[in-house]
Amino acid sequence: MVKLFHLFMAAVLLVWSHTAAAHLTPNSEIRLQPVADGYVVKVIVPAAEYAYASGNKAENAPAARAAALDYLQERFRVTGADGEVLPVTIGDVRFARVSGPADLLATARIEVPSAQAASKITLHWSAVIDRVPDHFALVIRDDGSTRQVLGSLRQVDRSLHIDPIPLPSSGLLNAISLGASHIVSGFDHLLFLLALLISAPLIARNGSWVGMERPGRALWNLAKVTSGFTLGHSVTLIAAGLANWALPVAPVEALIALSVIITAVHAIRPLFPGREACVATGFGLIHGLAFATLAAGSEGMPAQTLTTLLGFNIGIELVQLAVLAAALPILFLLMRNERFATFRTVAGAFTAICGGVWLLQRMPGLIA
Repeated sequence: MVKLFHLFMAAVLLVWSHTAAAHLTPNSEIRLQPVADGYVVKVIVPAAEYAYASGNKAENAPAARAAALDYLQERFRVTGADGEVLPVTIGDVRFARVSGPADLLATARIEVPSAQAASKITLHWSAVIDRVPDHFALVIRDDGSTRQVLGSLRQVDRSLHIDPIPLPSSGLLNAISLGASHIVSGFDHLLFLLALLISAPLIARNGSWVGMERPGRALWNLAKVTSGFTLGHSVTLIAAGLANWALPVAPVEALIALSVIITAVHAIRPLFPGREACVATGFGLIHGLAFATLAAGSEGMPAQTLTTLLGFNIGIELVQLAVLAAALPILFLLMRNERFATFRTVAGAFTAICGGVWLLQRMPGLIA
């Protein structure tokens, strides 16, 4: 038991030091507009993330703008098909509030030699992502009439190949990849679901967990919880994307942290026994709003395109199913162990602490 306590405290400290990785908002954007001799680029970097990652001031004083220009020039590079560095000219660097918090805005031009016009180029980007593990830069192709998600740049993958004429199916595939990456780093979503799964097979009586359901019924309860969460977040993700809602990030993020705390406490002591599927559906609606902040809260994400929204949602579901496939066999094995109650209590306490830390982190944005 002492060893278990030490492991638990180590995990708490680990989460405390990495809580920023709970969710992927806000993000940067790199918008590429094809022109005759290359690309015109619009860069958007959240000012707060830039200031943290660079140590520079996020203001429009000449010295601050010059520092921002130097920062981007050091972290934005483009190479051609043969690996040759292509000319990139960055200008018009400024800080402005377009919608929501202030951003670092910049324009750039990538010059592609005519001999390489039909070849791939490769973007190399490390602004913010070299210091903030959960941050990413969304890359979008914008030809004036249509927008297409080309992919994302992250700390683990700072390069992205760009085709001069992307395939029609690449938008869907990139949206699937983006959705999968989003949920993989969204520990708050995964912990919420796992906390509900722990309690779904249990039997409650007189305000306490007293035993386990039969295997068949336990599996049915787990299926209902998973389906409810999927239904909830799919409905709001697609609805918010199609309606192009301007979603307030701070309240949604705070509610997600609160949902993690509630389900964690429920895993320790029953709060809504037998209604886990309903709760999963209800809180899934809220988690779907968080997913939609990326789709509807960004000009780059073509929220009006049902194919892209479906691709993003498919990516989320694929990772969710992979997590369930890995977690369910382990869960059923643990349920047969006489120390399952101890495991459930420790797991619930760990999850509640994670949710509490996330909620505290997100409160300043809620009351700002």
